[in-house]
Amino acid sequence: MSDQTTRALPASRIALNPIQWMATDDGWLDPSQAPAPEQLLALVKKAGFDGVMAAVPAGWSPARYQGVAGDLGLALAPGYFPCRSDGRDGAEAQVLADAATAARQHAELGIADIGLGLGMSKGAPRVVHPAQGYEPDPARLAALTELIRKIAGVMTAEGVRPALHPHVGTWIETADEGRAVLDTLGPDELGFLPDTGHLAWAGVDVRAIIADYPGRVPFVHVKDCRLSVAAQGRSEDWDYQRTALAGLWVEPGRGELALTEILGALPGDFAGWLMVEVDRPDIADPYESAVVSANWMRAHYSA
Repeated sequence: MSDQTTRALPASRIALNPIQWMATDDGWLDPSQAPAPEQLLALVKKAGFDGVMAAVPAGWSPARYQGVAGDLGLALAPGYFPCRSDGRDGAEAQVLADAATAARQHAELGIADIGLGLGMSKGAPRVVHPAQGYEPDPARLAALTELIRKIAGVMTAEGVRPALHPHVGTWIETADEGRAVLDTLGPDELGFLPDTGHLAWAGVDVRAIIADYPGRVPFVHVKDCRLSVAAQGRSEDWDYQRTALAGLWVEPGRGELALTEILGALPGDFAGWLMVEVDRPDIADPYESAVVSANWMRAHYSA
């Protein structure tokens, strides 16, 4: 990257979602591949991060999780809730119950925001044909918008606001789809969680969409990618996994996104989290990938 702008930001507001430890040989993610929770948190801290995405391990209480992270000197950044429904499949009751549980956990951790995206599965239409807005359906989008409204209702009742996360491979993938939901629901109901890499992969002007919703962004997924790979994958109709395996994802500063320029669209008083995600590390060793990511973030967003 040629843009070397440095911006003041407390180091505790820079976090890692440690998914590079979950990358699989087939271009997917498998959380069971990650080290045990205590070890993973220790590796995140050792790599140079002072924050980590909140994800309470199965069988743990929020208090235990917060205690282990705190003992390591890690602050907990907002987590993520995947909505595993298209709004028309009869799964609404379960989705709302799961959303309430996720929100209560965040409230217990003292976190007031949470990412909200749609679930992905291998073989799904937009996983097979990613980043193209494949099979758009206004009726489905309307149903999803109404389901998201209900999810926002149960979450805000717990004191936690969801933030919409458009994501390649899901039914909210394009700029038009993301804007339609954000423009239908109010800012008190729904924030906006931009992912620099996923938006860019889908051909979105990332800086512009962040600039259009500045007051609704509580945190950002900072993700670099190779736009050349994204473009080739779209033109040749590669599936999600093939595109990832072709080298789409890279550590911050090693790809083709002008990250500091994009993040410059955030308001000057932005006090949210910049959360690094490297879905598939370009540096083979996940720990070294995290070290490189932390070093780049500190060089560009130092206290």
